[in-house]
Order: sequence, then C-alpha cells, then structure tokens
Amino acid sequence: MPILGTLVDNSRYYSDVNISSIHACNYCCCRSCSKPRLRGKWTLRDLQQAVNAVVQYNMSKKKASCVYGVPRGTLQRHIKKVGLGLGVERKFGRRCILSAEQEENLVTRLLDIESRLYGLTTEDVRRIVYKFCEHNGINHQFSAEKQLAGRKWLHGFFQRHKELAVRLPEKTSISRAVGFNRQKVKIYFDLLGSTLFDQGGTRLIPQENIYNVDETGFTVCQKSQKIVARKGKKNVGILSSAERGKTVTVVCCVSASGNYIPPMFVYPRVRVRPEFLDRGPVGAIAKAHKSGWITEELFMEWFQHFISHVQPKTREQPTLLLADGHASHVNNLALIDKARENNIILLIFPSHCTHRLQPLDVAVYKSLKFNYDKEVSIVYKHSLHSFTVELTAY
Repeated sequence: MPILGTLVDNSRYYSDVNISSIHACNYCCCRSCSKPRLRGKWTLRDLQQAVNAVVQYNMSKKKASCVYGVPRGTLQRHIKKVGLGLGVERKFGRRCILSAEQEENLVTRLLDIESRLYGLTTEDVRRIVYKFCEHNGINHQFSAEKQLAGRKWLHGFFQRHKELAVRLPEKTSISRAVGFNRQKVKIYFDLLGSTLFDQGGTRLIPQENIYNVDETGFTVCQKSQKIVARKGKKNVGILSSAERGKTVTVVCCVSASGNYIPPMFVYPRVRVRPEFLDRGPVGAIAKAHKSGWITEELFMEWFQHFISHVQPKTREQPTLLLADGHASHVNNLALIDKARENNIILLIFPSHCTHRLQPLDVAVYKSLKFNYDKEVSIVYKHSLHSFTVELTAY
C-alpha cells in the first residue's frame, strides 16, 4: 500500500541490516543505553528511511530508532504526521514567531535603512518586531511591559541570518551624506578616466606617477584602549601626556605604486626645534604655525618638497596629484602656476566625498592612527618602568 511519495523506498537498506548485532546507541530512548544521547546527528534521509521501515515494513519504532540513529520521540512524531498526510522534515526547536518570508522582508528593510545611514539599534529592531506582532495579531511571548521582542529571539534571528551583524558605525555628517551622490561621483570618475587614458584606451599616466596628498591631525593625548582593572571600580585611569592635548598636522603623500613622499609636520608653535625630527622618517621636514593647521604658505613649502623628491620634469609622462578641496589647495594660484611649470596635473576630489574616494582616508589613516596610539602607550609604559627602576635604585 503506497504511503507518501516523499518517503524513500528502503527495502534494500532494511534487508541488509543485522538487527541482532545492534547494541546500545546514542539516539534511541532506551533506558539500557549507557552512552549519552546526541542531538541533531541524523539526516533527513535517515528520518525518511526510519519512517518508511516502520510504516511499510512493520519494523518496531525502537529498532528503527537504533538502526537509523533517529530519536524515538522524533520518529513517533513524524509517523503521526505521515498518518495525517503531512510530509517529513528535519527541523529543530520551537516554531519561529515570524515566518521565513516575514523575516526576509525584515532583513531587506534593515539593510536598506542602514545603506541610507539611518541604521537601527538592536533595541529598535526588538521594538519594531513587537509592534509588528501586535498589529498583525501574531502569537508571541514577548514582554508587554517593555514592549520589546526578547533577547533570545534576537539572538536566534541573527543566527538564522548570517548576513546581519551588530557593527559600530562611523559618523557621517549630513553634508557628506547629501553630497556623496551618483551624479557627482560619475563626473569625477569621467574626468579621472579622461586624464589617465586617451580616447583609444591608451594609458597616458603610469601608476607610479599618480599621487594622493592629504593632511591629518595627530593629538599628543592619545586615545585610550581597554585595560584590565578591578571590576566595579568607578574611575580607571592610565598615564598620558596631558588630559587635553594639542594637535600636530601631518601632510602625507603616497603613490599608486606604493611609494611615499617623506611627510611634513606642522607643530602648534612659533619655532621648530631640530630635535622634533629625532628618529623620525628619513627626509621628513618640520614647520611651525600658531594654530598647528596647514596654510597656503605651508602647503607651498610642502609642494616644493614634493617636487624635489618626485622630479616631475625629468619624467616623460605628466604627474597626477590628487587632493581634496581644502582652501590651501583650491584658492592657491601660486600652487596652480607651480604645477603647470613642473608638468604636474592637479585633480581635486568633489566636495564631501573624500571619506569614500580619497585613498589616504579610506586605506591608510585609520590603521595609522590606531597603531600610533598603540605605540604611544608602549612608550609611556616603558617610561614608567624606567622611572620605577630609578626610584627603587635611589
């Protein structure tokens, strides 16, 4: 008598099994089994064969559980489902509160909101799911007092959808969010492409002639990292140069081939001391300004420093220098004239787009500042150790 089309014909498997050779197993519910039961070590095919053996070949549920490694309770439940005309499936745990289609819709909406820079926190997601269940009359066991979906549900939701994760977002200003648009980026890349290649696709500027310059600030009061301390202690401190540090501007320049120009440091002082460059990068230069920021005059000094290292006049192809729209770059007529004289092409990034387009911002500065803070912490720890040794000796 046919039972279900989904069941697998296992007559050949059943005939090959020596029931007398079976002893204690890890899966059946026999009290005589000495080994611990394991969960989820059976496959859908094992379950189909076990159900087929019981229904079609009158094997006992206990033996079928031992032969095919399916727990007897699971086997009994699916035999009842077969009797009701339902299929056999391998599924663990409770029924999900939201259907698979509803969860996929939620995932799509969460990713869409995040791409628009309005990402939701985990508490926001839990609140939305609770309101959705209440509005659509979906049975749930969420807290009516907190009006939030449970933490266990959220954990299971992330387990079911591996494409989601809780991330710490980077701050993006409204001007950058609005300014970074498809049309503006397309215009920039069209201009960049026409600069690098001719109409026939022949490269005009090799990669070793493409440079990116940008300024960034380094504070003498580094960002603290997490340390080991007593649990429950209110105030945890760490040695630093000052509680409020001043910023030193560094002008960096790298090429697409991996070369770099020795940096220029701008200190917030009136005069620069020679020892400021002790153990610094070879060829680096130091300048001073009361504010510690870059100006047109200081950038012109850096540009001359750039020319002396690159020697653009001696190269057959022109040199391309990519820079942002800072006033010291854009409003500097002397810089433009100097660039033309030395066969240098200046290309400015579109406004409010450097956080996505500028190579130094995207690939260099974040890791550089992280390792800078790390090295400064190491220096302070060695200084404290030297001070302790000298004090002990005294």
